[in-house]
Amino acid sequence: MKKKYRILFGILLVLFIFLFLSVKTGIAQAIDNEIYKFMQNYQREEITHLLKIITNLGGTVGLFSIALITILILFFCQKRKYGIAIALNLMISSITYFILKNIIQRPRPPIHERLIEETAYSFPSGHSTNNMAFYALAICLVYQNVKNKKLRNGICMILGCIPILIGFSRFYLRVHYISDVIAGFCVGLMCVIVFMSYGYQKIK
Repeated sequence: MKKKYRILFGILLVLFIFLFLSVKTGIAQAIDNEIYKFMQNYQREEITHLLKIITNLGGTVGLFSIALITILILFFCQKRKYGIAIALNLMISSITYFILKNIIQRPRPPIHERLIEETAYSFPSGHSTNNMAFYALAICLVYQNVKNKKLRNGICMILGCIPILIGFSRFYLRVHYISDVIAGFCVGLMCVIVFMSYGYQKIK
């Protein structure tokens, strides 16, 4: 693993541990609730409807459908190694967040506050983890293969906004706390760093 990636991984790991300890000590709960109370002032019906669509696109069915279509296109275009990379990376992030959720076992926000139905534990956010892992890897692949700088930067900017919107939707719809979402982003990015440093090199 290159030095700059080790540093980034270390920063993300420290942030995740900090969030984990904050959750366990109750510090995160108080901050999460205050942030949500502030955001409630800006909730609108049309925004809620839009974010429900966005959160579904980042869910298990939505994301894995997008991933499957992407993989099939890559295989059809004789880019099998990229398709395999996407599949393995998504599998790694899914297993990682599932294990962490069931170890930490943080309850979701109260049922009466949720704008959609969800089950299972809250920390870290699975939507945030998987979508960050998927789109961060996509950004890496685009950066390596698209030579036109303006086109490359434009695509990467769009891809970078998608997981952020999905993470925000989880917080807005009150099925996660903001600390769950940030922790999910950390886990997703760490999965990509490890995968690109080790697994992807073997696929290549």
